[in-house]
Amino acid sequence: MSADFDTDDRTEQPTLRRRQELRERGQVPRSADLNLALALLAGAAALNYFGGDLTRTLRELLRRSLSAGAWLHLDTGTVMAELFSLAAIVGQALLPILALILGAAVAANVIQVGFLFTTMPLTPDLNRIHPLSGLSRLWSLPNAMKLVFSLLKFSVAVTIVAAFFSANFSQFLQGSWDEVSQLSDQLGAALTTLSLQLALGLLLLAGLDYGFQRWKFEQDIRMTRQEVLDELRDSEGDPQLKQRRREAHRKLFDAQQLRDVQRARVLISNGADLVVAIQYDPGRQPAPTVVARGKGTFALALQRAAQVRGIPTVEKSALASALYYIVPVGRSIPADAFAEVAAVLSSLPQQAPSRTAA
Repeated sequence: MSADFDTDDRTEQPTLRRRQELRERGQVPRSADLNLALALLAGAAALNYFGGDLTRTLRELLRRSLSAGAWLHLDTGTVMAELFSLAAIVGQALLPILALILGAAVAANVIQVGFLFTTMPLTPDLNRIHPLSGLSRLWSLPNAMKLVFSLLKFSVAVTIVAAFFSANFSQFLQGSWDEVSQLSDQLGAALTTLSLQLALGLLLLAGLDYGFQRWKFEQDIRMTRQEVLDELRDSEGDPQLKQRRREAHRKLFDAQQLRDVQRARVLISNGADLVVAIQYDPGRQPAPTVVARGKGTFALALQRAAQVRGIPTVEKSALASALYYIVPVGRSIPADAFAEVAAVLSSLPQQAPSRTAA
């Protein structure tokens, strides 16, 4: 069953969530003709293997009915007992055939849509009985294709039946039907052959119909760009709201760094747009720690906050870049940078100017 959507402006491929929602509603690509063709093929195969038993059972019932003695008491109990007896015999002969046909019908659905159980298609939909929507669907592409496939199925079935009888009519006329067994055997073989030919012909058309149903379904479930954005917003949150949250967190983090930079011992910059604030108290810290870092305008803000407290800035381009991109705020510097940072700290005068060149 295909989804009924307007395909105008639907240029985006459907998302997995969209496919899952449609599947839960029972909207999946499926061809009823494929179910019919496979069931007919299974019936033909069942007649080929079990047809002999079925014809022998029917002959026995006919012989039993014609040779039975007259009923002396024709009452309800006698009639029901006889009917149950006949039904049990016929049912036992038909059970393998019906089981194969049912199995083929179930297998056809599993092949097309997998294991799916939903009651959504049974829910009444007032839009489907609306006169205007009904008229619009009457001239739709799916209905036009249904008409084409119906005409093709009728033409193929008539052609196969006509060709079969044309090829076997003389054989039926010349056949020897002196015995009921000969008649039943010949009719059973003919019915099996005709069913197999019809099943193969309809199976070919059903394959074409299934291909069309899948193509039409994929076209119908395409999404607009706005639908994709709305689904992304529902599943992951509003992108604008997330951006505002990130901006608020960044401002809080920057404000905290502006306060922490006042505890720094020195700022190391690359002379352009990077600055890293280093704090080190030999009596309390095992290693120097990055307490703030900035880039661009925020680097200038950190330098201005440091200048107010008389904290010097030293240019070490390679060291500043390495610390900025490797060491997060609040972490100690790596061991391989100890020597360079120690050299910077040891070179600081008692009264350092606001900016010195390395």
